[in-house]
Amino acid sequence: MNALTLSISAAALLLGAAFPASAQSPSLLDASRALREEMRAAAQIEDFETARRLNTAALSIQPGHSALLNNAVLLAGFAGDVDGQFAALEAMAAAGLSYDLEASVRNLVELETADAERIAALRTAFAENATPVGSARLVASPPLGDALIEALAVDNETERVYLGGVAERRIYRVEPFAPSEFEVFAGEDDPIGSIFGLAADRVNGRLYAVEGVVPQTPLGEGETSGTALLALDLETGELIERYTIDGAVRMGDLTVRDGVVFVSDADGGRIYRLNGPRAELELYAEDTRFASLQGLAQARGALWVVDYALGLWRIDPVTRHAHLQPSPESASLIGLDGLVADRLGRLFVIRNGAAPVGVFELVFDAQSRLVGMEPVLTGDPRIGEPTTARVSDGRLFVNADAPWDQFPEDGAAPEGPRRTPQILAVPIP
Repeated sequence: MNALTLSISAAALLLGAAFPASAQSPSLLDASRALREEMRAAAQIEDFETARRLNTAALSIQPGHSALLNNAVLLAGFAGDVDGQFAALEAMAAAGLSYDLEASVRNLVELETADAERIAALRTAFAENATPVGSARLVASPPLGDALIEALAVDNETERVYLGGVAERRIYRVEPFAPSEFEVFAGEDDPIGSIFGLAADRVNGRLYAVEGVVPQTPLGEGETSGTALLALDLETGELIERYTIDGAVRMGDLTVRDGVVFVSDADGGRIYRLNGPRAELELYAEDTRFASLQGLAQARGALWVVDYALGLWRIDPVTRHAHLQPSPESASLIGLDGLVADRLGRLFVIRNGAAPVGVFELVFDAQSRLVGMEPVLTGDPRIGEPTTARVSDGRLFVNADAPWDQFPEDGAAPEGPRRTPQILAVPIP
């Protein structure tokens, strides 16, 4: 036993930390979970070398996973491997993650004694990673704290903001001249489910939405769960069409361009396409490796989809095969949620599953290989749990805080008032 106090039960090991479950099996996430289960078992009997090998194997599936990197720090410490601790900490810093050395590393004094210069360099790197980047203007903050606003869309012509609620099954509209007010746009006359994604199609005069059911969804007596793509009139909110497809589990996000809609199925491991307003919803891509598909965007001649647990997928437009992009050492692609492309084809992501949270631009080389992630907006005190972004007039409109932490699955009320939506506009660099 080394100088570290061993307390494996909680041990701040984060050995049980995981991302949202996928309903499908087997996936790469299932393999990582299995490795983590074995790792916990090995750590509990103080077989730290085996635990470290299993953690390394899980990291090979989920590179840049902040909790697994933290495990590497702690397990190396339990094994008395100072160099291993330094290597894990330096990998975190290189990936752009922020980290509290004083709060997280129990034998920090031992590491500082071993190599004061490396600790100083780590402090500098983590401080730089945590330094706020960018500026934003608040463009909407309607009093919808009880709605659990997850989805956002912007009408490029009018700059009206549309918001989708989970705990209140409504779509709301906010006018640019009245950012603290709202009107119910849809969901009163024609019942809808919880709204997880919105996208405006000005050319066809439609607002597309994806509906589904989660534990936070209020269901009436006799109502059952379901998921669908909705098409509504962009001006009146009238429900024009409800598109369903066999095998769908829970549609989670969508994107529309030139009238073509792509939809991700967060829990079903599938991507759907609506090839125009008069088409039928069809299966576009399916892969057993998908874990938790989130935002989508069309850019660089392909469809891109973020996976909360695994990173970024590129869907080949000809074969429709999915290619998981290698994770660069300079970025963590774990915990990505929203994805959007600007008119130049640049891709911007929302990260809420690793610190720092915020808005980032994905960086590609001349061969369209992903080489990094640059922060666009981080450290803004209005950012809580950001979920999605939309582009309008050279700006990113960001849903900066969906307060899922204030909506537990058991329906318990929070101790204080729920946070209201914060819609920020960020100049695109």
